[in-house]
Amino acid sequence: MQLTFSKTNSSGYTITGFQGIDQATCQRLHSLGLQLGSVVRLVRQYPFHGPVIIEADNQQIGIRYAVFKRLTGGY
Repeated sequence: MQLTFSKTNSSGYTITGFQGIDQATCQRLHSLGLQLGSVVRLVRQYPFHGPVIIEADNQQIGIRYAVFKRLTGGY
């Protein structure tokens, strides 16, 4: 399954769906509180396709760059 985001403004994305990400990663993201309609903000993106830090509901979550790219549709 993949999380699909729509950009809400310059600082945030809204999760609009799950497609294309493996089931284990999808379940982990759900357990961390990422669900349909959640608004997340990009906090930090490390160079060379390193991890990405996002913030949702006042908690910061580190995810793989490849997952973030799928989630945001390439933003």
